[in-house]
Amino acid sequence: MWQLIKTRAVLIGLLFLLQGCGAKWHLRRAVAKDPTILEQVAVKVDTTIITEIKAIHDTLVLKQYDTIEIQRNGVRVQINRLYDTIQVTAECLPDTIRVTQQLLVPQVVYKKRNSLLINIGLILSIILANFALLRFLLRK
Repeated sequence: MWQLIKTRAVLIGLLFLLQGCGAKWHLRRAVAKDPTILEQVAVKVDTTIITEIKAIHDTLVLKQYDTIEIQRNGVRVQINRLYDTIQVTAECLPDTIRVTQQLLVPQVVYKKRNSLLINIGLILSIILANFALLRFLLRK
């Protein structure tokens, strides 16, 4: 009879020792302390795109001398006429494109963790309390 009571007492002690609070309970407590942790935070993301220089070269043949340069909307065209040759050079100048997006991300909450010595002391005190409870139950 006493063996059955001792076994049940040990099982109940282990049940209480291993029983912990669930994540839902901890979340409810955290929200009760600070409801702003569930709010979303707006984050601005900037993206910069830089295009490369693109050049096109072409040649025509004529009999006079002249140079023309045109630059419009980020494109530079240079026409060189040297006697019977026309040299056409076109460059697409580099361009910077900025894309700005606003994203909603959940707020991050950093919690200070307990030190290792406090955790070890807490575990040792729980173990000692269980041994004292078992010793008390085993005396009877």
